[in-house]
Amino acid sequence: MLSNLVKRVPVASFIGGTIAAPAHSLPPAMHICYDTETPEKLCYTKPDNVLQDVLVNDVKFIAAYLHSYGAEVRTGRLFSMAATDAPDCGEWLLYARGTAQAFAKHIDNTVDSSVLFADIAATIDGGAGANATQQTASLLGCGTDGGSLGVVVDIDNPTYKSSKYPTGYVTSGILVKIVASGALELRLYIDGPARTEALAGDP
Repeated sequence: MLSNLVKRVPVASFIGGTIAAPAHSLPPAMHICYDTETPEKLCYTKPDNVLQDVLVNDVKFIAAYLHSYGAEVRTGRLFSMAATDAPDCGEWLLYARGTAQAFAKHIDNTVDSSVLFADIAATIDGGAGANATQQTASLLGCGTDGGSLGVVVDIDNPTYKSSKYPTGYVTSGILVKIVASGALELRLYIDGPARTEALAGDP
């Protein structure tokens, strides 16, 4: 059973905007290792998980932003998580939009990890010009449920073999998670607490 792996993360300040936050701003509860949390794709589908009720368009927006952000650097912008900076499987917020948030989780405390933002984005949406099969294999394939997937690395990208890539780092060890921001629940609460309680469902 994986029901304890994912919980809703209420971040009301994300409503109507997009926010990225450094790791040290995350609460201690976000630093937990699970043997069952692996690079394999996991959709947070009931009954074994807590579905996240994210809007697919919000997930697509997050991926598009990360593609764009990574492309601001000619050789591609790198995202790095050192074991000492993300102990005990620390999670860092990548970006949030509306109902959805994307987190990077360092799931291997024995390595320092670094991947291109382009690969993080492609893990979410299948990559630029992705076909239906590629989108299904990505986190978009989880639909509104949200989910997690280890970063799918384009190892042939020359950046990984260049001097730009940090010495001693590896491309494994980072999991991307799509979870709820809490924005949908807050909007429903404005309409009426009783309706919110009925629709939120999950503890």
